[in-house]
Amino acid sequence: MFPVDSYMQILQFSKTPNMKNALRWMVLIVCFGSSWTLPVSSGAQPSTVIAVPSPLKKFMPSLHLEKLKEAKEGTIDFVMIGDSITHAWSKYPEAFAGSNALNLGVPGDRTQNVLWRIRNGAIDGLSPKLVTLMIGTNNLHDAHKAYPPDDPKDIFFGVQVIVNELQQRLPDSQVVIFSIFPRKPGPANERVKAVNAMLPQLADGKRTDHINLNRFFSTEKGQINRTLYKNDLLHLNDDGYRAWATALKPLLEKYGLRVNLNSFGKRLAPP
Repeated sequence: MFPVDSYMQILQFSKTPNMKNALRWMVLIVCFGSSWTLPVSSGAQPSTVIAVPSPLKKFMPSLHLEKLKEAKEGTIDFVMIGDSITHAWSKYPEAFAGSNALNLGVPGDRTQNVLWRIRNGAIDGLSPKLVTLMIGTNNLHDAHKAYPPDDPKDIFFGVQVIVNELQQRLPDSQVVIFSIFPRKPGPANERVKAVNAMLPQLADGKRTDHINLNRFFSTEKGQINRTLYKNDLLHLNDDGYRAWATALKPLLEKYGLRVNLNSFGKRLAPP
């Protein structure tokens, strides 16, 4: 593996942002060699299963390299994989104290980006007790975003391929797939529901489970509980993460892991 310190030294010699970004990706190619997956199209497969690195320069490759280094610093018992909704657990560093957790959430990630990270070292050498996965909401955005929404069946296919990779690479770990959290009413949320209806098929009753936590984020009438969300009605606020932590507690305790329910700031409203 190419040393992260050497990577940072190379960046110090760059003089322009363009040169810096070019050097970052050159280093990743050197780091991962034949495992590098070029962003090419395929008529036989949907884009949701074609592994590509995230195009978001704010987070990649720097966050990926940071997590590769973190994974080597000690025993990892709990791995969370996802997008910005998972990444935001990093705002609550005491939430999983004592559980040896590794947060592999990257903002903006879609299924194809998670697949790329897994194939490029993200979980190499690990053997956690528990791995949780929630991904797909960024594949569902309305067409006015940076890319058009994917078909729910293709998103499900992308999640399925990720789960297969996890099963092969982490044979001693329990994998739990979470349903995608509800978002504001509209076409994107209808696509969320369509994907979620398919996800239970991925549970095998042995090493892979599916859990739908969405009742924790919905009202008694089945509508999104706005008190748990930020203004965009996509990302959770402090109360939302407290609700998620409460929902996680029985699962984590099953594997000897812990969650601190007092790590989420001043309570705004009951979950």
